[in-house]
Amino acid sequence: MYFRLNPECYFIQGAKRGAIFDLIEGEAYTLSSYETDLIALCEKNNPVDNDEKIFRELKRCRLGNFYSKAPFLPKLRVGSPYKDVPLNNPPEFYRAFIEINNSCNRDCWFCGYFGTKRSSGCIGCNKWKDGGELLPLERWMTLIDELRDLECRDLFITGGDLTLVWDKTLRLLDYADTKFKNIYLIMHKQSMSKRILKDVSSKAKLIIQTENLDDPPIGDIILWTVGSKGPERKSGSTLNENVVIDFTIEDASHLAKDLPIMSKIIDAHMYPFLNNMKYHPCLGHTLTICYNGNVTPCPMIRNHILGNVRDTFLYTIFEEGMDEVNKYWNLTLDKLEKCTDCEFRYACNDCRALEENLTGRLDGKKLCRYDPKEGK
Repeated sequence: MYFRLNPECYFIQGAKRGAIFDLIEGEAYTLSSYETDLIALCEKNNPVDNDEKIFRELKRCRLGNFYSKAPFLPKLRVGSPYKDVPLNNPPEFYRAFIEINNSCNRDCWFCGYFGTKRSSGCIGCNKWKDGGELLPLERWMTLIDELRDLECRDLFITGGDLTLVWDKTLRLLDYADTKFKNIYLIMHKQSMSKRILKDVSSKAKLIIQTENLDDPPIGDIILWTVGSKGPERKSGSTLNENVVIDFTIEDASHLAKDLPIMSKIIDAHMYPFLNNMKYHPCLGHTLTICYNGNVTPCPMIRNHILGNVRDTFLYTIFEEGMDEVNKYWNLTLDKLEKCTDCEFRYACNDCRALEENLTGRLDGKKLCRYDPKEGK
């Protein structure tokens, strides 16, 4: 008798334990060391004892089934099997951040100006010490055209305080609205007003940076920045579907015991899970065009520059440096020393900017207490 997991159920083996991910239901099931060894054998089409409790339980949960002969069961995939064949197709470039200004009169302690210390700084407002002149309005417009031509899907318009250049912001927003369906505008809550809401209405989704949720929330996504000593850290990664908690590390030498690092494991639905087998969960498919024309893998990773598009076309970043782009896009968690033997590596989020700041290495990992070698 043989037993195999269903095509939509992925078995990932760690150093000591394993896990089964049901990509249809989005559920993850952890296994003991003994169960892990049994599933590893059956997934290689070895005969099994049908009296084993684990197999009967997996069948009851509709995660697998018994077979009288060794079956051929290819795993569930998404997309075309030929998408990786070089056919002069555009790169899988889905998400772009454009920093259209670098000025702000506030000095928020969590701002990128004072260093990378938060987990979701990419979708927050920041100012920087990079130097260099701002790209002119006309260049931003042609870059929006180039992003569209590269089939980029999501456009994030960000900077310091965009209200300081509001006329410019509106011109670019109006222009982008004719090119993109998914536009996000990143603002600080203190900059919001009825006029701003009216100007942006129907053109973009608002991501609002705030430290205080006491007032009624404004915006489609609320980025709530909390300090490491805040009791909110025990509440998980989100309060509801549109509030994202932006955790901060104020002192890298002392990580608070209540840091919710184990809550980083996300659901196991097929698209993010299968994506994470090939791409980094955050850096993959993403580029940032900084205010001075520098192109970086992430708004928060400033010291890895892929090129500058002030006087050259954006496509040259891919044409001349695709290997360098893939260095970040394909930085799966398999390639991180602490994650390579972890059974949760395809269902876990990861902030490379913060991890690099804490460890000094692009492939470093500090914000995880789970030890796959111990299985706990």
